[in-house]
Amino acid sequence: MTAPARLLSVRLQGFKSFAERTVVTFGPGISAVVGPNGSGKSNLADALRWTLGEQGRALRSRKAEDVIWAGSDRRAAVGMADVQLTLDNGDGMLPVDFGIVELGRRLYRSGENEYLLNRQRVRLRDLVDLLDGAHLAENAFLFIGQGMVDQALALRPEERRPLFEEVAGVRRHERRRRRAEEQLAESEANLARVEDIVAELRPQVRRLAAQAEQATSRQTAGDELLDALLASAHVRWHDAALGIASSAAELGKIRAEVNASLNQLSVLESASASAAAALDERSRSAHVLRRAADEARSILTAVQLEEGRQQSERDALARDRERLDQERAAAEADLVVQRRRLAVPIPERDLALEASLAEAERDLAAALAEVAHLEGVDAARGADDAALRRAAAARAAEAEQADRRLADAERHVSAGLCPMIRVSAPKIVGGSLGMPSMRPATVCSSFGPSTLRRPISS
Repeated sequence: MTAPARLLSVRLQGFKSFAERTVVTFGPGISAVVGPNGSGKSNLADALRWTLGEQGRALRSRKAEDVIWAGSDRRAAVGMADVQLTLDNGDGMLPVDFGIVELGRRLYRSGENEYLLNRQRVRLRDLVDLLDGAHLAENAFLFIGQGMVDQALALRPEERRPLFEEVAGVRRHERRRRRAEEQLAESEANLARVEDIVAELRPQVRRLAAQAEQATSRQTAGDELLDALLASAHVRWHDAALGIASSAAELGKIRAEVNASLNQLSVLESASASAAAALDERSRSAHVLRRAADEARSILTAVQLEEGRQQSERDALARDRERLDQERAAAEADLVVQRRRLAVPIPERDLALEASLAEAERDLAAALAEVAHLEGVDAARGADDAALRRAAAARAAEAEQADRRLADAERHVSAGLCPMIRVSAPKIVGGSLGMPSMRPATVCSSFGPSTLRRPISS
């Protein structure tokens, strides 16, 4: 008849060569793990030892982190080793109230260890005590390795005694006895320390007793003071209750007054809002008027500046007119003197020169008329500057032509053809009327009786 299996399954993940999650299930009877060297058979036995609390002496590793999968060319290293054993506890071999017991252990690369009992964390000592009740803790013959059977058969009788004691369960009691002796020794050391402390504190007992009596009396006085304070507080509470009742009545009256005041305040706020709206409207109107006034003031300033500029131009034209009048009077006086000088017999008339002189006089008269016309329209000078410059340029050209004709006349006079007449003509400079030039122009003319009666226009 096959005995039921005690170890139902083993789940490994990240432990030594078991990088992936691996579950090994065991059936009733004897189970065998068969495989070539390096397939992980010993790693499976190490996983069982490691889960039952082995700290590394039989795990073929130098440090705890060596049991975690270190990685390979195809798979990266993991950060945790996890092994879980599932045991059948139907007969109560483990002193817990569970038919199936799961024992687990986890190790992180940070060095943190976790021991699990039915997926609940427990201490290592609790796990060792639990396994000790089932003869599974510190049992050197729980895992029999290669050569241990031959070694056991070759032992001498006195060397076989620990083996029989381990199998019979006597070693467990010896471990408990050693643990109890260690605890007893520790308790004796603590008792000696307590006795030293008592011997040190014994001289202070009287002082402590006096202090305790004082503390008792202080506590009694405190209780009495507390009763008095409670009574006083009770009286104050009644007085405060009466005051609160009267204050509540007064508060009701004040609330009614406040409500009336709030109603009045609402009316006043509505009136204030309407007044504020009207004030805003007036402010906007005033702003518009102020802006219009600013624009009108700027226009008025521009007009005043324009009037000042035109007035200065009119004054300049008046001064020019006055100067021209003076020069005209001087020219007329000079003309009278020349006429008196010319009241002598003259040679025969040169018709060509007279025609040239008449044409020059006509051009000069036209230029003077144009100047008079320009002086008369000084109010529109700002808009007619371009036309004035063109007219002045034309007059300058005409004056140059008249100068050339006068130069021709002077050449004829220098040749002895006619007497000399000095006439002053205004000079146009830069396209505008400037200071008149008093440069005398020599004009050759023949005067007959009609000519003497007609004055020569300047």
